Amino acid sequence: MRIYFIIICLFSILLSNAQCSDLTKLRETYILSQNEIKSCKELHNLSKNCNPKLEPVEFSYNITSHLMECNFILNPFIKYKIFKESTKQLDSIICLNPNYIEIRFLRYLVQLNSPTFLGYNTNLDNDYKLIISSVYSQNEDLKNFILPILNNLDNARTSNTSK
Repeated sequence: MRIYFIIICLFSILLSNAQCSDLTKLRETYILSQNEIKSCKELHNLSKNCNPKLEPVEFSYNITSHLMECNFILNPFIKYKIFKESTKQLDSIICLNPNYIEIRFLRYLVQLNSPTFLGYNTNLDNDYKLIISSVYSQNEDLKNFILPILNNLDNARTSNTSK
């Protein structure tokens, strides 16, 4: 009987360590990951145990962490390989979950910040329109995450065109 108890305890400990992080923590870490490799790695660690089928939004942060790490990789061949694999994964997740606004928002930001010569910008308009049309019907946490970023992007775009 003790052996069963020990096995159950060990199994529950392993499961608790292999859980996916909550979205609030992932979002906070994502914001910090824009300029720091340490935060990119933390974002990866927080989301690496997420199941793409059960937690597609959380898993999308894992994919995005790989894409953000490209900013800190010097070897262009490795950078390109990671970029192609990760964007393919992100697009696949969106094909399976086309109405998840947060995943579309992450892809929008990736495409917006991708170099034009890579050609990963074909969904910018569609994603933006879907995000804008749906963001106000989302929960407060998601709105509070998306809207300030969109406002900052719009402000930056406005100030760049006025110069």
